[in-house]
Amino acid sequence: MAAEIVHARIDYRLIHGQVITKWLKQCGANRIIIIDDALSKDAFLGQVYKMAAPSGIQVDIVSVKQAENLWAPNKTVKGKIFILFKSVEMALKTMNAGLELAELQIGGLENTSDRKVVHVGISLDSEDANRLKQIQSSGTRVYFQTIPGEEIEELEQVLKKL
Repeated sequence: MAAEIVHARIDYRLIHGQVITKWLKQCGANRIIIIDDALSKDAFLGQVYKMAAPSGIQVDIVSVKQAENLWAPNKTVKGKIFILFKSVEMALKTMNAGLELAELQIGGLENTSDRKVVHVGISLDSEDANRLKQIQSSGTRVYFQTIPGEEIEELEQVLKKL
């Protein structure tokens, strides 16, 4: 079976508790690929995230450059893949490097003093808002949803709250 991206999500917490377990079940993924330049160089933290994944789920942590090989012709990656990004910046960088996504779910962006809460547990600043607009203008549907079953908000609705 060739690789199939079954879900793509931005969540600064990456692999954490019930949220990931529920999303994995819902989309049927058997592999998580975290694309993050800094984390790909941090072996200790990488191990922590790999241990946090449910049993039977393969976790790979790669840089944007390494990820380019995942969608190159004759790729050897197999499975139903759940792609995770820690930040909007990393998602945009990866998509600019050639990753095509039909949809990108925003599930958790850190709430700091310079950002505004726009959805349950998700805050934005103008830089990330502009990055998300760029992603959507490339043909990717961008939507906000923290947990399965929660109402989905499209990017346009969320941007009105900024």
